[in-house]
Amino acid sequence: MSEFKYEATKEDGTIENAIITASSKEEAINILKDSGKTVLDISSPKDKNGQISKKKISILEKLVFFDHLEKMINAGLSLSDTLTVLIDDAQSPNFKKIIGDLKYEIETGNSLSKGMLKYENIFSPLAVKMIEIGETSGTLPENAALIRDQVQKAYELHKKVKGAMLYPTVIFSVMIVVSIGLIIFIFPQLGAMFKQSKETLPPPTQIMLGISYVLTHYGAEVAVVVIALIITFRRLLKLKKFKLYWNKISLRIPIFGLIIKKINITSFSRTLGNLIKSGIQINQAIKITGDTIENEAYKSAISELSKEVEKGGGIADTLDKYPFLFPKISVRMIAVGDKTGNTSEMLLSVAQFYQEQIDDTLANLSTIIEPIMLLVMGGGVLLIALSVIMPIYQMTGSINSTTGTTQSSGS
Repeated sequence: MSEFKYEATKEDGTIENAIITASSKEEAINILKDSGKTVLDISSPKDKNGQISKKKISILEKLVFFDHLEKMINAGLSLSDTLTVLIDDAQSPNFKKIIGDLKYEIETGNSLSKGMLKYENIFSPLAVKMIEIGETSGTLPENAALIRDQVQKAYELHKKVKGAMLYPTVIFSVMIVVSIGLIIFIFPQLGAMFKQSKETLPPPTQIMLGISYVLTHYGAEVAVVVIALIITFRRLLKLKKFKLYWNKISLRIPIFGLIIKKINITSFSRTLGNLIKSGIQINQAIKITGDTIENEAYKSAISELSKEVEKGGGIADTLDKYPFLFPKISVRMIAVGDKTGNTSEMLLSVAQFYQEQIDDTLANLSTIIEPIMLLVMGGGVLLIALSVIMPIYQMTGSINSTTGTTQSSGS
């Protein structure tokens, strides 16, 4: 149960300010109405910090939210009744509270989009703007469906990327764990044996023994340094200039750089296409699209695109200045849309074109990077093997040489 502070008009016309206890804001309003009071204002349910939790909501929950929003409004339910059903359907208690707060905004005369603006970490600028356009133009179900499709595509892409990276991640993780195990537990013993021979050790062995010494004697310090570097890197990524520099580097990584490009082109084209299709002006749609893109290299190009369109320039003409980010084929397809006045449909076609390429690449990712994996693993195994075999062979040669000399002296 939660406490709600309210202001209401009683039947005799006097205003009452008090606190009511209820499980949700909706229940509190109903209790007050049943008692003959007219609610003027009621505060949102509070958590331990005094506000609705800002925890993120899963993509699946948002997908269900927009899907049911579209279907129920199309079925003839009012927005208030739709949100009442969605409160019951929500899985997480926090999302129930958020939808309850959205329902309260509707019942107190505000719009759904205005209520969504309070939860920027949950509802993207794209979703808020499309809902706003839907409310003013009477196309709320259609726009909710567009948002649902957008969220679903993002969710499916996230799953495919995660699934494609599972195999190489497991292989490299096992290789690292095995290598660290050998270095920590096996090489110290081999090092003691090699030192007794008083032979000059070959470079591979010296390298591995050096790494083994550092990890066994300064393991805690190494772990602290690694963790500190990771934390520093993540903080640096919050700086726009560093993130831009890092994003540009990531686009040049073999294989993965091309996938990152295609993902960003797909996201840009689909988002901009859906925004224009929903009735938003092109320049405003471009600005919203820029807010949804995380890669700073693409964000910078989209910012420049917004400025050029404001001056009367075309989308394709501006994107053509960034051949590294937008390949010629995508620019030409968009140019056709500009000329025919069918920009939104052509942008969605570009998104579909690159989505299919991403699907094919991810489906064959294991096969594509297998040679690289074999090369890296083979190099690691070779270094370890040489660091063990070379000194043993060297020691054996010295023993044979000594034995041969002794036998010659004896004869």
